[in-house]
Amino acid sequence: MSGVFVRISAAEGNRPWAVNSEGVVFRYNGLWWENKDTDVVDVAADAQGNVYIAKVSGEIKKWNPLRSEWKPVEGQAYRIALDMAGNPWGVTRDGRIGAFDGKTWGAMPGRAIDIAIGGNDTVVIADAEGRVRIWDKSQRSWRAVAGVEGVTATAATPDGGPWAVITDGVIMATTLLVEPEKIKTEEGRAPEIQAPQADAPVDSAPVAVASGISATPVTPTAPVAPSAQATPATAPAQTAETLSASPVSPETGGAGQTAAKTVAPATGNPATIDPVAVTTKEDITFVNTQKIAATLAIGRDGSVFGLDVGGNILRWSNSRKQFESFPGTLVRLAVDALGNPWGISTLGRVFRHTGNLWKQIPGATGSDIAIGADGAVVIADASGTLSKLNDAMTRFDRLSGQGLLVAVAPDGTPWTIRSDNLVQRCASLPCEIFAQKAKSIAIGPDGSVYVVSDRDLLMRLGTDGKTFEVVRTPGHTPKSVAVGPNGYPWVVTMDTLVLASTFFERDEQADRATAVATAGDTTGSGSTAAVVDVPSDNAFTFSKNISFDTYVTNLNTIEEFTVGQNDDVYVYGTPQNQGANQFLKFNNTTEKFEEVSLSFNQNLQNIDVASDGSIWTTQNGSVYQLSSTGSVRRTYSVTSGSIGSLSIGVDGTVYVVISQKLYHLKPGTSTFTKFSNDDVGKVAVGRAGDLWIADSGNIVQQFTGTKFENRPLGQSVSVEDIGAGMDGSVYISSWNGSQYVLKKWNATNNSFDTVKNTNANRVDVMSDGRPWIANTSSNTDVKRGKD
Repeated sequence: MSGVFVRISAAEGNRPWAVNSEGVVFRYNGLWWENKDTDVVDVAADAQGNVYIAKVSGEIKKWNPLRSEWKPVEGQAYRIALDMAGNPWGVTRDGRIGAFDGKTWGAMPGRAIDIAIGGNDTVVIADAEGRVRIWDKSQRSWRAVAGVEGVTATAATPDGGPWAVITDGVIMATTLLVEPEKIKTEEGRAPEIQAPQADAPVDSAPVAVASGISATPVTPTAPVAPSAQATPATAPAQTAETLSASPVSPETGGAGQTAAKTVAPATGNPATIDPVAVTTKEDITFVNTQKIAATLAIGRDGSVFGLDVGGNILRWSNSRKQFESFPGTLVRLAVDALGNPWGISTLGRVFRHTGNLWKQIPGATGSDIAIGADGAVVIADASGTLSKLNDAMTRFDRLSGQGLLVAVAPDGTPWTIRSDNLVQRCASLPCEIFAQKAKSIAIGPDGSVYVVSDRDLLMRLGTDGKTFEVVRTPGHTPKSVAVGPNGYPWVVTMDTLVLASTFFERDEQADRATAVATAGDTTGSGSTAAVVDVPSDNAFTFSKNISFDTYVTNLNTIEEFTVGQNDDVYVYGTPQNQGANQFLKFNNTTEKFEEVSLSFNQNLQNIDVASDGSIWTTQNGSVYQLSSTGSVRRTYSVTSGSIGSLSIGVDGTVYVVISQKLYHLKPGTSTFTKFSNDDVGKVAVGRAGDLWIADSGNIVQQFTGTKFENRPLGQSVSVEDIGAGMDGSVYISSWNGSQYVLKKWNATNNSFDTVKNTNANRVDVMSDGRPWIANTSSNTDVKRGKD
């Protein structure tokens, strides 16, 4: 091939990435090499499309193919490799080895100069003494491979066999390493080596089967591709250890589940069996996909979509065994019969994807959305009113029934969860109430009704059509459920892991092209509405007092106070001895604030903490990104003027107020750009990019997608501070003429309701909606809401 390089990595589509001697990283597009970045020392890619680079500075970045840009990733590395889950392992310049599990880096023993990972997750290093070593997970140690010395680089084959380069440039090959002279023939040539015939598809690694999983083989109604087999024995690699389920043997014929439904063909031929409406008779046994999401929805064609914690849309790929980015940001999700996503934005606006663009349903607002197998689209608003989309897709018409969360049966009948958590079926008035409380509900195209109960159990409506039976998810606590063809459920756990009971076969060839070609967005315009959960504090009068735990900071004054994107809580201020300012972090184990020693030698102003633990702060016309210990990762020069506030969104977007104008830094970019021309004093970011500000006159406002509007609309509420959580909760601190009071936004009533039993002039909100407050006008204690 053309090109001269010093590092190279195989990648998706057999199109490698490589780094030249000048630190430029290239991707081969099939015809030529494309320049993708500079100052790079190593690159690692895999067959699933993941690509990471290590920069000269040690910074790690991940390639975003949809945006054609690099996104910074926590950690430091000089050499890098990817495991089967697509997570990076790294070696720093001083030889330290680390492994990333998707959330945090873990330190590994030993020292290395290079690292590689095989197709069966065998990790191979070239150690500091020039020997090849293989990671022994059971012993948590590196096992030396005999027969080779002076190794400078290493690689690993699909079956884990190590290859190595030694100091004189000789390549040592095959699983058992031997001396170079042993593999040379009398003619001075190495004998031709024939690899054994591979049984697995070329784009998938050998299957790693979790112990303890068993299920009767599924007999599909149509041919199923190997990568989409439903039984755990052929589930995606990287399944959880000892994940199993007790047998659940569904029967058919009950009110909630039907053995087979028929659809009348347009040709007038006799009715035929709809294959997706046939309820499986197999045991429901879950496989841990090792991927994360906040919620899921499944279409009758088997398309699985999800939302991450930031509201970004995800689409599951069977072939790549992962979620891939899909354009749009929502807080509620549904999938139609053609596999197109629908949803509701953080402002309550309703959107549908047509197959090539996002379109807003004119004038429609809601709080939850569901689509039945017959195509019926039903929404519920924050007051529990149900509405159905008309055939022209121009408006939603009122339906009988009531509920805050909705699912739709194959015949179009809505099922709901009420504000008191009771499940009901709304075929007619009054709705049929079930003796079951739940917080999530979903119905498959076969009519299977699944819920996650108020006690965090996955349950399915039994054959009697009246009671729900438990479906086990051993080792995991369900949070929400979605149901696909043949009644197979997928589950999101409390720790956001996704569990699958089968992988629905479908043609995925156009998925990425659809994502790239999608036009429009999910911002919209016009009316807004509340999006609520059950149970919730969205009652028509928010009168409940909140109990707080109090924590002592031992500071003389608090100058900065924030809840980071990772829910860590920080305060910054002067100590009682009037010495240098202290930066304190709340220790959840000891429940005390402890000082964090920072190498940053300037005062912290306008601080927030990103999900990777990096500290963002401002000083003298610059925005600084610091490591968790205060070393400067990056300095951003911003337009001249005073900096008044800083906040980070769940998606990593950094917002900063400069001379009463709002600027933002999008992930993967390097420049702060102006967001709006409105006068801004403070900024806070909530669920799915929900943007709130206090304007230059301290009046609280919410961004509608096109402009900032007073909240409540038509009123002017003055605030001292504002905080927003990923669950949609928004709190403000307001002066009532004699003291600071804490208030919570009630979108249903379009009002701020007072929390009656506390006073606060500083507030921020955790991802679960619990507020942290301080009343610095009286003391330096910090309080955390118990509810």
